Amino acid sequence: MTFKRKSAVVAAVAAFAVAVPTVSALAAEINGSRLPFAIATAGSAEDSNRWSGPGSGHVKACGDVPVNDTRTFTASVWRDISWSPDSQITTASRSYSQGYGCGAYKGTSTSNKYYTKVSWAAVPGSRGVGFAAAEN
Repeated sequence: MTFKRKSAVVAAVAAFAVAVPTVSALAAEINGSRLPFAIATAGSAEDSNRWSGPGSGHVKACGDVPVNDTRTFTASVWRDISWSPDSQITTASRSYSQGYGCGAYKGTSTSNKYYTKVSWAAVPGSRGVGFAAAEN
């Protein structure tokens, strides 16, 4: 094998090795469930996107705040119920310094609508931005 051909093969294998984990990691996140938030001040937010329950029949709340601090955030997934209070399906509470993580899986139905909520503690002056999302 020539040097150019070896280089091309090595480059292709390296590109595949880098791309596959990235695509696989993103594939688990439910489209429309990501809810970003900034931690300069404390707060909470509800995602306006409503999405159908995944075909997998289950969902888990996940999130990350890339800041090294002991304060916490809570990500949750809620079922949107018309004409009555919505019900919380699953939740994940984490310290900012713990990094990315998820809660437990809970059952869902494709005939129901769901959304993501998050509440967080403030780190005054921080430019940190976290996110909450649902994964199947």
